[in-house]
Amino acid sequence: MTLILLITLLGVYMVIERNREKAREAQRRMFNARVKQVQQRFQSHLHEYEEARILRPKHVPQLNAICSNFFVVQGHNEDNLTYLEYISERVLQTLDSELAKSYVRNDIDTLAERIQYFISELPTRGIEFNAAFYHDILPTLLTQLTSSDLSDHEQLKYEPDETEDDADEQQEHSSAQHETV
Repeated sequence: MTLILLITLLGVYMVIERNREKAREAQRRMFNARVKQVQQRFQSHLHEYEEARILRPKHVPQLNAICSNFFVVQGHNEDNLTYLEYISERVLQTLDSELAKSYVRNDIDTLAERIQYFISELPTRGIEFNAAFYHDILPTLLTQLTSSDLSDHEQLKYEPDETEDDADEQQEHSSAQHETV
């Protein structure tokens, strides 16, 4: 009787442990999928900047190292992954914002210089991409990359005038009517 009870308990324990291992494996897969998604999104944006000739091809891997080296010396946990998602998004938002400002100001060269400086300050070795870099140095570099906000005059210049848009639409509409006649 005791032997049957021990065998039953061992069987139940093994089933529970197998289920726990499956749950841990599922969590690892979900974690890795999120990491991959963040890295792919970041890399995709960098390639868009490269195609738009905002970044030189040689700078893409250096910037991509921000995401790809995040877990080199940091633990694989939920808090770190959440921070990776936040900081990678902040880098992309800063680049997008600065690009928009440079177009309005017609000053892409100054942005290129600031991006060049930003890249030159990035670590060169994977081990240097540590918590201090991501929490202290990178936010400071992003602040240095950021230019002043657009003035009211620049914003007005950037925002399309509704009357011009309406006139353009009317001209396109009348041109289309003449072509169909």
